[in-house]
Amino acid sequence: MSQAHITADLVRELLPEVDEIAREDLRDSVLGIWTRAWRSSAWERLSDVPKSVDLPSHRTLTVHSRAVARMSAQMADTVTELHGVSVDRDAVLAIALLHDVCKIYEFEPAPEGGGRWSTTGKRFQHGFLGAHWMLEAGMDEDLVHAVIAHTPHSSVIPQTQEAIIVHYADFADSDVQLLDAGQRLFCKRRS
Repeated sequence: MSQAHITADLVRELLPEVDEIAREDLRDSVLGIWTRAWRSSAWERLSDVPKSVDLPSHRTLTVHSRAVARMSAQMADTVTELHGVSVDRDAVLAIALLHDVCKIYEFEPAPEGGGRWSTTGKRFQHGFLGAHWMLEAGMDEDLVHAVIAHTPHSSVIPQTQEAIIVHYADFADSDVQLLDAGQRLFCKRRS
């Protein structure tokens, strides 16, 4: 596929949860960042980008992003309803959908199929590129903070309700996939 044919509509087809973001400007920013990342990557098909180079290739980035978005939205709704804690649901969805967008560039197609680390992926901390693209798009610093803080590779601790929710939703979805693949769980890893 020509990079010129990569559109926000194609991204929307793979990430339909983006339409749950009520704020149009935020929804457009999320779609714009995914579109930009895909266009600048080595991936012809967004649906081929792996969730992790250590997991089977059928564990994809788009499905993981959708799962984290859904779990995060449910968690936000639950803590708001049952605990009365104010959570910005649109922010949670945006963070969840963007938390791993950098993997489009951190990974590259492997000659034998699946994915492997790109040179950039080996050099930069996970989350950095997504956060950079978010800042360039003029997104709120709380959202950028949450993308930086979502990963155990970061020394930044989540400092907003929204960042905490996405952090744990990401870990839950990742650990379910790791357990299924017979690999070491995030919840068992120590720094």
